[in-house]
Amino acid sequence: MPEFMEDQLVWPHMLALRNCLCEEIERSGLPSVCFCEVVPGSAAMFDYPEGGQAWVRLTQAFPSVVFPVQDTNPRGNCGTGLVAVLEVGIIRCAPMPSDGGDMPTAEEQFEATRLQMADMQAMRRAIQCCMGKMKHVLGAYTPIGPDGNAVGGSWTVSI
Repeated sequence: MPEFMEDQLVWPHMLALRNCLCEEIERSGLPSVCFCEVVPGSAAMFDYPEGGQAWVRLTQAFPSVVFPVQDTNPRGNCGTGLVAVLEVGIIRCAPMPSDGGDMPTAEEQFEATRLQMADMQAMRRAIQCCMGKMKHVLGAYTPIGPDGNAVGGSWTVSI
């Protein structure tokens, strides 16, 4: 890949948060995931739901004078700071109907929900531990799915 000037404001925090997330999944005793990485784009692609997938991605970046509020000064804001909103997520295989058409059992639904809640808290711990004393605002947790055979959720965090 050709050399270029990497972002020194957001990218290092994305990598650190990815590391914290992957480590927290293991430390929490949760089932491992097949994929734990930073991802590009406007949405995480759910390519690994069978084995689980965890990610960190950028959802927004904007100039800010008063963290975490966007600066909309029409006179220009080139001297202001930058706020980045990151998404931290985990998805896993959702309970699905059997080949014979039987719907998932109440126990399968219960266990999938239990794991989703444990993942939610693991992501929260990863964010809080990784951000430490850095100025950040934890946003909302948003459930994902079930979509296809994937279910999970994601947090946003503004840095």
